Amino acid sequence: MPLLADQIDGVVGVDTHRDTLTAAVVGPIGAVLANAQVPADADGYGRLLELARQHVPGRRCWALEGAGSYGAGLAEFLDTAEEQVIEVCRPKRPATRGGRKTDALDAVRAAREAFTSEHLIHPRRRGEREALRVLLATLAGAVLARTAAVNQLKALIVSAPEARRTELRGRTTSRQMAYCQARTRAPR
Repeated sequence: MPLLADQIDGVVGVDTHRDTLTAAVVGPIGAVLANAQVPADADGYGRLLELARQHVPGRRCWALEGAGSYGAGLAEFLDTAEEQVIEVCRPKRPATRGGRKTDALDAVRAAREAFTSEHLIHPRRRGEREALRVLLATLAGAVLARTAAVNQLKALIVSAPEARRTELRGRTTSRQMAYCQARTRAPR
């Protein structure tokens, strides 16, 4: 399988964070052509795309750290702009000279890693997969809320006056809920 370096003219490495994106445009021999730090919003995405077009007008690729989390918005923006995007793993944080790490160095490392990687990871598309994830998370939340409500009802039944406990004893949970709901007035 050919290396990415044989197929493109430059890589834009991006270190992603909640509020900022730090990018490094790197040429095919590993030289840093440009650096930038922008806000992690639509304006920042546009500024990075313009930077990439200025410094690598030909075939380029974007190497994002965290394309499924802090970089998800940028990945979606670039996908819409028909840019090639790959995901690189976050570094294990080796100490640099003096024991420090910087976002700028992480961006350069992401770009250089993309050039030499034999196995490129393409970020997942958000569309239907993201919609399904939201639905499943909502369902899980609803199940937890129902369980909490049933547990609260059962605790109230245990501490209710004997006459009410007798009326509710032996009923299914659904019938207990219906019984209680029928005897509750709506607030005015």
